[in-house]
Amino acid sequence: MSFKYKRSEGLEKLLGLLRDYSISDKILFGQQNAGHIGVSINAVDGTESDCKNLTGNHPAVIGVDTLSFLGYEGKMNDLIKVVKNLRRQNVIVTLSSHMPNFSLGGDEFYDYSPNITDGDCGKRIMPGGDLNEKYLRFLDLIVEFASGCIDVEGEKIPMIFRPFHECNGDWFWWGKDYLSDEEYKELFKYTVDYLIGEKGVDNLAIAYSPNGPVSGEKDYLLRYPGDEYVDILGLDLYHDKPHKGDGFFNKLTSSLDVIYFLANQRNKIAALTETGYRSLETENGYFEGLAPADNTMPDWFTLLLEAITSSDGGSHIAYMLLWANFSDTQFWVPFATEDFRHEMCDDFIKFAGDSRIKLAPVFDFNEQV
Repeated sequence: MSFKYKRSEGLEKLLGLLRDYSISDKILFGQQNAGHIGVSINAVDGTESDCKNLTGNHPAVIGVDTLSFLGYEGKMNDLIKVVKNLRRQNVIVTLSSHMPNFSLGGDEFYDYSPNITDGDCGKRIMPGGDLNEKYLRFLDLIVEFASGCIDVEGEKIPMIFRPFHECNGDWFWWGKDYLSDEEYKELFKYTVDYLIGEKGVDNLAIAYSPNGPVSGEKDYLLRYPGDEYVDILGLDLYHDKPHKGDGFFNKLTSSLDVIYFLANQRNKIAALTETGYRSLETENGYFEGLAPADNTMPDWFTLLLEAITSSDGGSHIAYMLLWANFSDTQFWVPFATEDFRHEMCDDFIKFAGDSRIKLAPVFDFNEQV
C-alpha cells in the first residue's frame, strides 16, 4: 500500500534517490546536527562540519531537530538558513523531534523537564484532550519550518521527518510504558494526518524508527502505524560499552535483515536511523559517545562498515546516521583541531573514503548512483 497523501515533485525525487541508494553498492553516511553544531567548526550556518573538516566533505545526510524551534539547539530562523545552505551543498536533511512533555507547566512550548515521561501527555494531546490545542500549536511550528525551507529555485526543500522515535523504549513520553501500541499508532497517524493531510505539508517523507535490536517482523511491527503513513523503515541501535566479541554487530545485522525484508515486502526504504559507539563508563569518566582517548575498539568505524555490508539487509539500507558532536566530551564522530586529533580519526577517514560509503554531494537527481 502506498503513502496516503500526494507529495511534492521534489520529495518524490528524494524518495527515488533513496531507493536508488538502497539497491546500490553504496550507503549514504549521515550525522545529526553536523551543519550547525560541532567541535572543530567556526561557522554554524551549515557550511562547516566536523566531518567536512576532517574528510573534505559534509555527511550525505544531516539531521536537525525540532528542539531548535524551542531554543535548545538554536532558533528556527537560523535552522532554516542552515537547511538552505545544506541544500545548496547537495546534502539530504532529516528532521527528528525530541518533543517536550506538553503536560509539564505553562502554555508555551519550552516546557521541558527531567520528568519527561510524567503527566499522561500522549493521551491528553489527542482530540478531546485538554492539551490538544497546545500540541497543534507545536505541530504548526513544524508546518512553519517545512514551509520556510525554500531552495534557490523557490521550491520547498524535501526532507525526512522522523517523529516519535525509539517508541518501544521507556525514556520518552510516547514510549511503551506510557502509550499502548494502539494509542501510539493513533498518535502517529493523527500527527501525519494533521501535518500532511490538513496542513498540506508535501515536502516531508515519514520515517518510523523503533529502538533495536528487533527479534523479527512481529517485534518490529508492534507499534507500526501502517504503510499509508510511513516511507522509511528505520532502526536506532547503539553499541554500548563496545568490545570485540560482544555480539553487537550480529544483533545489528540481524535487525537490519528484518527491516530490509519488510521494506522490500512493503515497497519502503530501509535505513539505520541512529547508531554510534557509546563508551559510557570508562576509567576516565562517563562518555555519551566516543571517549576522548583509550577507546576499546579504535577501528570501530571500519568494523561497522564490514559488518553492515556483509549482510543482505545491511547492504540494502539507504543511509546510516550517527549522533551529534555536542562537545569535546560528547561526540560521535572523531574530530581534529589545531591542538588535538582524536585517536579514531584515521579509522574514520578510511571508513568515509571507502567506495561503499557516500558523503556529500548526493542531491543531484541526475547522477548515476
